[in-house]
Amino acid sequence: MTRICIALNTKSWDEARKIINLLRGEVELFKVGLPLYLGKGKEEVSALIRDGIKVFLDLKLNDIPSVVSLSLEEIPKVEILTVHGLGGYEMVKWAVKKREDIKIVVVSLMTSISEDWAFGVFKRGVKGLISNIARISSEAGAWGLVAPGNFAGFVRKNFKSLKLVIPGVRLERSKDDHIFATDIFEVKRWLDKNDVLVLGREITESYDPLGKLRRVKEEIG
Repeated sequence: MTRICIALNTKSWDEARKIINLLRGEVELFKVGLPLYLGKGKEEVSALIRDGIKVFLDLKLNDIPSVVSLSLEEIPKVEILTVHGLGGYEMVKWAVKKREDIKIVVVSLMTSISEDWAFGVFKRGVKGLISNIARISSEAGAWGLVAPGNFAGFVRKNFKSLKLVIPGVRLERSKDDHIFATDIFEVKRWLDKNDVLVLGREITESYDPLGKLRRVKEEIG
C-alpha cells in the first residue's frame, strides 16, 4: 500500500505529540514543516526518531549549493527531506551527495503558484515548470518529487525514476480547497507502495481523526 504521511500543521510540539500519539498505530510517517521545526525542532525531531517515529522534514531548502550542503550537516537522520527545485540542478545534486542516508525529495510547485505567475516569471506554464524541475531532480539523483496530484500521471509516465510525493490529498473535496487539492480517487491509480500521500487538516482537524484515516487507507488499498 502507498505510504501515508500525516502533516503536523502546528507550531506547538505539545499539539504535535498529541497527534502522533493518536495516529501512530495507523501510520509511521509524520511531516514536520518549518513553523514546527524552528526553535527546538532539531532536538524534538531527534527525540521522535529515537522513539521509532519516521519523520518527513519539509524545509524546502533553497540556496546556493555550498550553503545547502552546510545546512544539511545539522539535519538529523530523518526519513525524507525536501529541497526546492528552483535551487537548480547543482543544489539538488549536492544535497543528494551530502546526505545519502536521507531520501531527498524535490518540491516542484508551491500550491500558491498560479498559471499566470508561472508564465509571467518563467515564460512557461505550470506543466512546463513541473516538467523542468522533474527532469533536474531525476538527473541529479533525487529520490522523489513533490507534485500536485493532478500531475501524478504526467510525472509517473515521463520520469519513472522519481517516487511521487503528493500533498493536498482529499477524501472529500471542499469548495474552499486550493486549485491543486486532489481527490484520492484521481491519483491512486498512479501510485505504488513506495510513493507517499500527504494528508493534513482533513485528518488532524476531523471530529474522528482515526476513523477518517482508516477510511483513507481502505480507499487506497
